[in-house]
Amino acid sequence: MANISKFDREDVLEKAKNLFWQKGFLATSTREIQTTMDMRPGSIYAAFGSKADLFHQTLIHYAQTSANELNDKIEQNEHVWDGLKQYLRGLIVPCCATVPSELCMVMRTLAELDESHQETLNIARDLLTKVEHRFANIIEQAQTQGDLSAKLDKYQVAKKIQVHIIGLRSYLKATGDTETVSQQLEEFFAQLQNQ
Repeated sequence: MANISKFDREDVLEKAKNLFWQKGFLATSTREIQTTMDMRPGSIYAAFGSKADLFHQTLIHYAQTSANELNDKIEQNEHVWDGLKQYLRGLIVPCCATVPSELCMVMRTLAELDESHQETLNIARDLLTKVEHRFANIIEQAQTQGDLSAKLDKYQVAKKIQVHIIGLRSYLKATGDTETVSQQLEEFFAQLQNQ
């Protein structure tokens, strides 16, 4: 049996995540996975399973990393609304310089794969739903703190945030126009605060 205890699981998942995020699931070869992770095929299989299993784990790792970043921003701010805005600014605007793809990894997955990859699609959709619920909880807290109107439907606002993330990141990928994306994001924040 392969010795799988001599590697840092988080580090290896991070490398695999970045590879898949950059190239997509279908375009990433087994050899590229081996080279990027610096592991032999038997060790990869013993530690992570098939290519699809590894991809599922990298998707979950991606979502957890994003959730941790959001939680950090919330904790660093007295008002949750300020933390969410800070998180979204960092997520949308400078993404092209700091991540493998301007598109969210989950959305890239949903755009790339068809129904023949149903299990992967289900995981990606479930991750998006969890993020939406987290946003709704933050909106509710922002309403309690008086930063957003109590009249707002937290679930509808959470959906709008998701739509803006997807739309603005897609626009940024297509145009590279960070100025317009930043302006649109700030206008979105102002609209929500003024409702």
